Amino acid sequence: MNTNDRGIAAASPPPPLLTDHPLHPRSPGTGRYHGLDVIRATMMLLGVVIHTALVYCEPQIWIYADPDRTESAGLLVLAIHIFRMPAFFVMAGFFGAMLFDRRGPGGFTSHRYDRIVLPLVIGWFVIYPLLAWSISFAFTWQFLPAESRTIGLAYEKMSLNADFADAGPMHLWFLYYLVYFYLAFATATFLLRRFSGPVAGWLRAGFRCVALGPLRLIRLPILIVATSLLMLTMTEPGIDTAESFWPVWHVIYLYAIYFGVGWMAFGDREIVVRLKDWAWIRLGIGGTLLICAVGMGVATSLAVAAEEGNGEAMFIANQCLQATTCWVLILGITGVSERLFTRANPMVRYMVDASYWIYLMHLPLTIFIPALFRGWNVWGIVKMPVMIVLVTVLLLVVYHVAVRGTALGALLNGRRYPVWPFTRARGPEPAPTE
Repeated sequence: MNTNDRGIAAASPPPPLLTDHPLHPRSPGTGRYHGLDVIRATMMLLGVVIHTALVYCEPQIWIYADPDRTESAGLLVLAIHIFRMPAFFVMAGFFGAMLFDRRGPGGFTSHRYDRIVLPLVIGWFVIYPLLAWSISFAFTWQFLPAESRTIGLAYEKMSLNADFADAGPMHLWFLYYLVYFYLAFATATFLLRRFSGPVAGWLRAGFRCVALGPLRLIRLPILIVATSLLMLTMTEPGIDTAESFWPVWHVIYLYAIYFGVGWMAFGDREIVVRLKDWAWIRLGIGGTLLICAVGMGVATSLAVAAEEGNGEAMFIANQCLQATTCWVLILGITGVSERLFTRANPMVRYMVDASYWIYLMHLPLTIFIPALFRGWNVWGIVKMPVMIVLVTVLLLVVYHVAVRGTALGALLNGRRYPVWPFTRARGPEPAPTE
């Protein structure tokens, strides 16, 4: 190499990192957010808790009920229901924007098709018959004589029909709604960046002013008011449940606020760092509000059911309290999680990876396994956590043996992992959006 060649080489910019896409280079600060990963996974794992607890609610509110029920189950279901899906959609919006930033519109669309649309379609056709069979098994098992009760006999007598005529999305409704949100926010972001740069800049500046700038003191009130107004459109206390493939628009609009806040927050992700300040205090306030919201929710449900004169006023107060509780808890949980989970941990990462599989497949087992233990006569408050653990452990075993290192694991987790994850040769860390 001559002198001129050396001079040109020295002046040339370094080659791009192998981890960067040549067309959509990795933006500063888009490394893995371990705390947010944990929140997203925890919200999915709480699905096992809430659907198992429904079996033990007193009075009965679920399609199948265990004879040993407890009022504590209903309180647990209400408490989780208040914040679980709003928190999940905030995280989904944040990671969705991260994925769009890293991969661009084409890569984003392909990735979401593989990881959301395919599991939704394939999972629905697999899980719906399993759920129908688990319900049929539970009722058949219930009425068999105790002395001759066997799984084989129950299988012989149970119905294997699965009526698809009136089938709903089941617990997969969140994937169905995510498709709406990804289409809407990705399309809007693309169009604004491509054809209306100034408008995109104004929106970003306005969000930053409220999130981190001079107007940050009204950040929480704005969120509370916006969600409270939509909470008032619900047909019953709390947030309505999607039971049909026909879109429930007032529910979609409500969750779109949570998703949109997460999507916008990625553009000003300094807010994640800022939320670490006073995080434990926010979490403590949120926990206190959650206790109050549970009590208010019970009182409101009773008042509305009894058609009392103050039922409407209690409904309004309940919806506003739940909206407030939700946002304070989300802000507190975000800050605390980012403070606690600052680096990769193999066991935590394993549970994060397994959480998607566990949520997809848990619903039939939350009926089948409690039905098997129907004859175990112990207090419901004891039986309920045991069943939650059994469902989770069984799904973890199946995940480890038959999912994690297979093509199914690649579909759900982004790549095939070693059969035993806690080895030194684990391969490269998956992308933060995986």
